[in-house]
Amino acid sequence: MEIIKTAVAAPNIALVKYWGKREDLLKLPYNDSISITLDDSVIFTKTTVALEKRLKEDVFIFNGKKVNDERIGEWLELARGRVAKHAPEIAGMNMLIVTKNNFPSSAGIASSASGFAALAEAFCACAGIKDAKEKSMIARLGSGSASRSVVGGFVQWVAGRRPDGEDSYAVQLAPKKHWDELVDVIAIISVAKKKVSSKEGMENTAKNSPLFACRLKEVNERLGRVQKAILKKDFESLAIEMMRDSNSMHATALHSWPPVFYMNDVSRKIVEETLKLNGKGIVAGYTFDAGPNAHIICEKKNLQKVKNMLLKVKGVKKMVCAGLGNGSRIIETDMAEFSKYAKKYFSESESPKSALR
Repeated sequence: MEIIKTAVAAPNIALVKYWGKREDLLKLPYNDSISITLDDSVIFTKTTVALEKRLKEDVFIFNGKKVNDERIGEWLELARGRVAKHAPEIAGMNMLIVTKNNFPSSAGIASSASGFAALAEAFCACAGIKDAKEKSMIARLGSGSASRSVVGGFVQWVAGRRPDGEDSYAVQLAPKKHWDELVDVIAIISVAKKKVSSKEGMENTAKNSPLFACRLKEVNERLGRVQKAILKKDFESLAIEMMRDSNSMHATALHSWPPVFYMNDVSRKIVEETLKLNGKGIVAGYTFDAGPNAHIICEKKNLQKVKNMLLKVKGVKKMVCAGLGNGSRIIETDMAEFSKYAKKYFSESESPKSALR
């Protein structure tokens, strides 16, 4: 075994969402987006990347099982092309990738964002790449929103205009400590894989929704208001803008043809109850990514009110409360855990520990 690195990354939740790509291969969006990166001590993807010259092919292990993932294959081809500029000696080496989530995948909780951010962080560490901008762009090649999970705190993914994507990457608007009182209460409604992927939903919406052009105009106007609300720690303005942006994205998807549904009756009940909770003043805001599970953002002083509200909603199976996090990072590899995969896919004559450098 030549090189081994392990990284963790958390999902992010977009307050102003990107929905639609102007270029699919490089994952280039039509509009900027703004998100908060969550705390990886609560919700995370952990990924180990091992590079070995004698490995016959790339191997991807997800949650303990070997899988063939077309998106991983596409990402590897693109990522190796970029990494070859920095570390040509490793660009041609096959990889053993072992990754796991501690939360449901493909259910609208940004598992692709944390997954590709952790993968990019580990691969970049193998190549000696430390530049946050470069790591963000490499993560973006797997999942657009992954570009934001590389960065901590409050994050803006700049859409850029160049066809090669060199001006499309995430930047930090403010660190975690700027407004550490915020918390995301994730209401788990369903852990089932969604019927329409984000990729399919975006393509259909951009092509077939008459509201899509209106949404782009609205989003570009909203970005400045959300930036201002974050910098001033104006929760009322932030909550209203993020709820309206969520409504806009889902309405645009619904108005495409065939219509795309991500929210369900429980999702809509949470919207109703959140609005009731805000009847005497804004204390929380909802937002939904491409799935039925709800993200209720509030300040910590109002956390119990949000929990009490969700406990009354029939259909909420679990709540996960996560504050802000610091972005993807390298951690020590658990060799005891990793060895069972290394023994199977690497030469029996080589010890996983003795071959490290």
